[in-house]
Amino acid sequence: MEYQVPSPMPALQALKQLYPQSSRRTLQQWIKGGRFTLDSRPLEKDNEILETGQTLRAIEAFRPRSEGPLNILYEDKSLIFIDKPAGLLSVPLDEPSGKPNALSLLRARAKSDQIFAVHRLDRQSSGVLVFAKGLDAMEKLKELFELHDLHREYFAIVEGRIPEEEGHWKCNLKELPSYDVIVANSDEGKEAITHFQVLRRSAKYSYLSCLLETGRKHQIRVHCQQAGYPILGDKRYGSEENPIRRLALHARKLAFIHPFTGQLLSFIAPLPFSFKKLGATDESLN
Repeated sequence: MEYQVPSPMPALQALKQLYPQSSRRTLQQWIKGGRFTLDSRPLEKDNEILETGQTLRAIEAFRPRSEGPLNILYEDKSLIFIDKPAGLLSVPLDEPSGKPNALSLLRARAKSDQIFAVHRLDRQSSGVLVFAKGLDAMEKLKELFELHDLHREYFAIVEGRIPEEEGHWKCNLKELPSYDVIVANSDEGKEAITHFQVLRRSAKYSYLSCLLETGRKHQIRVHCQQAGYPILGDKRYGSEENPIRRLALHARKLAFIHPFTGQLLSFIAPLPFSFKKLGATDESLN
């Protein structure tokens, strides 16, 4: 996200053009956190006068200070993006458990029950997750997800060496009463399509970028199993190894047009350190 300065103005005024929903305090915190560059150098002061023609740019993979288990990537009056860690539930379980979850933590942080989940990540996966603030925002976001009018990109490490450089997986999926997901015929299941690209291979694993065309439950996990390359650490769907004690699936990028402002929102959650210990690198990703 970038802004071409049309005339001399203070940095904070220019940033309001990029983020009209964000408060002055939030923008100042982002400047201190190193989120912005001006003509490729760090922007350091909110009162710096920008000159005509300069380019103010937001660093897409910016990660502000973590608030306990929550790492807030972006927040305005309608939306909250977080980088969910592995092990944290997205929403409360149907039955009481006392286990922490992202939705309850966000509601406690805001002291409001008007924060709503519109999609989920599996407990042992990580990455970008968005929540709605208020019923209007929830309905708008639900529509985006139902129409698949957004960019959802995942990073996965799978067992085995996939011979193709890229391709897609397509089948119908059905959720069982046990909560497992299986391949089904067209009368019972819902169509699921995943596009994949092999970023690199090691002696034992393939490192994938997966783009969702649809967003079914456990879609990437089942597609990888069906292709014969289960996601590392996914015992539920055929994996035999678990070297990092978690599911090797990470929701790396989420992007869509803001339903109220019309701006492009695009956020990246950098790869977890445990992935990098297995040879994954952010540099291999676009």
